[in-house]
Amino acid sequence: MNWLIKIFFLLIAIMLLSAVLMFSLLGLLLSLLRWLITGQKPQMAVIFSSYRQWQKQATQHMRRRQPDEDIIEAEVREVPSQRLEDKR
Repeated sequence: MNWLIKIFFLLIAIMLLSAVLMFSLLGLLLSLLRWLITGQKPQMAVIFSSYRQWQKQATQHMRRRQPDEDIIEAEVREVPSQRLEDKR
């Protein structure tokens, strides 16, 4: 009886996975068809291309940084401590 339940859940999982796969392929097909007809790129393609462009700009910005920019020169001096008697 236990193996029947396992097979039943396996069949349900396979059907669910195949339904999700079919819907995603249908969406991809419709978006590609829309791209051919209207000339507009699919939204995911636009998002990925803008992300790649942002990555290129970020890497170029990091390369332009010179190592001397992180160094701050400061004069070190001792600050005299004031006692409570001196403040009165």
